[in-house]
Amino acid sequence: MIWSEVTPTPEAYVALRAAAGLGPRGVAAARTGLARSLYSVTVLADGDLVAMGRIVGDGGCFVQLVDIAVHPSRQGKGLGQDVTARLVAWCEANLPPECHLSLVSSERAVPLYAAHGFRPCRGLDRLADPNRAAPT
Repeated sequence: MIWSEVTPTPEAYVALRAAAGLGPRGVAAARTGLARSLYSVTVLADGDLVAMGRIVGDGGCFVQLVDIAVHPSRQGKGLGQDVTARLVAWCEANLPPECHLSLVSSERAVPLYAAHGFRPCRGLDRLADPNRAAPT
């Protein structure tokens, strides 16, 4: 496996999210979002993207870990833990100590993130309307 700090292509990103069961994203939206990443970690196996994670935010006051995904064929082998550890290490080395680091997680992934110092909190979400047309 090859670890990298290169942001994946929009197509590979969309495919991994779908395979890992994360919410769908379109290639155009991915192209915009990926370009605005503060930091990315990717794992390739035989040239295919099999795991990834990103950091987004303002780089000073607030950042969020997003897109932590592992292909189902590679799950259960510690890749999610390793991706998360690399993202957290980058934050600790590159962001002010008072920067608020957060993430959104499914209930089943809470133990994974708790091992890295995250704790559940209460928040609110406003999800995109899937019926709204994307801008052209």
